[in-house]
Amino acid sequence: MLTEILGATLGAVAGVLVTMAITMLRPPAEAILEGRPLAELENYPVAVGADGKIRLDMAELIAACTYLLKNREPRAAIDLLYLAERNRNLITPPAALALDRLRRGYRRRYRHLVEPKQLGEQRQHILRQFGRITDALGETFSGLPIEFVLHDTRDPLNSIHTIKNSITGRREGDPVSVFGEDVVRAYGRRWTGPQVAYKLRQPATGQIIKATTIPLEDSTLGLVAFLCVNIDIGRMSPESGELQELARHMVATPGGWGTQAFAVSD
Repeated sequence: MLTEILGATLGAVAGVLVTMAITMLRPPAEAILEGRPLAELENYPVAVGADGKIRLDMAELIAACTYLLKNREPRAAIDLLYLAERNRNLITPPAALALDRLRRGYRRRYRHLVEPKQLGEQRQHILRQFGRITDALGETFSGLPIEFVLHDTRDPLNSIHTIKNSITGRREGDPVSVFGEDVVRAYGRRWTGPQVAYKLRQPATGQIIKATTIPLEDSTLGLVAFLCVNIDIGRMSPESGELQELARHMVATPGGWGTQAFAVSD
């Protein structure tokens, strides 16, 4: 019962807050960039190595630059420049030259989106809004085995932007999981909205996770993040012996009464 109540509460709160944040990010008059996202290109440069780790493939990155100079797809081009800027310590000299040609090719029309400084500011602006939502939800359910994770979908190598109440041992700056990388690539073809209350098993720990994944879009850039809610349902089951203690955390209100928080002086 507690799990169902939490699921419904999280869905309602997250839905309202995400909608509010999205409307704040860009004026509604701006249209989404033309073309496909980088993750849908044949030469998507993020790959899973033989060791199971996410890596940046330089040959595919250069091939993507070549393709995007011949075929005008600004959304994918800006995604690629963003990914490269975030991981510039991994970029080889030949790849750096290809990226410079790509930047020059798109600079005239999209200068405000392709220059390194603007790319950084753009990331901070967008993810800061979603990060506040993630922080607030995490604080609301502090002490419960409910993990809130904000993923930067355009940088799988440094995917986790914000994480609260970690139950999976992950930290900010960690790469996306192999499952997550597949989700990013598949979004344009199969994901049409939030995926709610599906089960996952953590390979390392065997934990059974009840998960919800909410895609977050910017009106210009398209998909920029996932807000993931993961519940360790093993600890929430009637047999766990923890329900009474977890219920205490659920009803705790460290901030006090709302009338105190929002009091207006005469």
